[in-house]
Amino acid sequence: MSIFEFIMVMVSVILALALAQLLRALTEISASENSCWIHSAWTGVIAFLVIQTWWAYWDFTKVEIWTFVGYLTALFVPIAWFVLAHMLVPTTRSNETDWQAHFEKIARSFYLILVLTMAVATLSTWVYIGAPLLHPYRAFQAALIGLLSIGLFVSSRKAHARILIVYVSVLLTSQLVIRMNLGALAAG
Repeated sequence: MSIFEFIMVMVSVILALALAQLLRALTEISASENSCWIHSAWTGVIAFLVIQTWWAYWDFTKVEIWTFVGYLTALFVPIAWFVLAHMLVPTTRSNETDWQAHFEKIARSFYLILVLTMAVATLSTWVYIGAPLLHPYRAFQAALIGLLSIGLFVSSRKAHARILIVYVSVLLTSQLVIRMNLGALAAG
């Protein structure tokens, strides 16, 4: 077993736990009388990001020397998705949970964690796999970080809905343009 495969075991376990929480939550939220489409959509988006992260980590097969700091950096994004999964859908909830009020309560922390996660992911691919800062994917990452940063300062439902719609549009475009193949970012 290579060091990359060893690290991916831990990454995969954390991602699987986050994905299980999100998928179970999606079925429960959809049946809830108090569901909120923004909250539900963000739950689905984070589930997609969990899946995309596992796919994107193939870029790290090129890393030859792993340190403990590199290992912790590799775990940061999966741990962030796990934290966001539990922020969006806490373990203690009821059928009467008001999901709109819940999202409004966690929105700033939610956006902050997303911004930090995207920044760490951007920097780690530069530091560990040498993906250039001027790679075309960086434009998408910068746009998403900027968009999410707006979420830190707005509180209106309309603003959160617009952020979500633009985020999903940019995210899906970036995946179709850059990330369709394994190792796409590492390939330069």
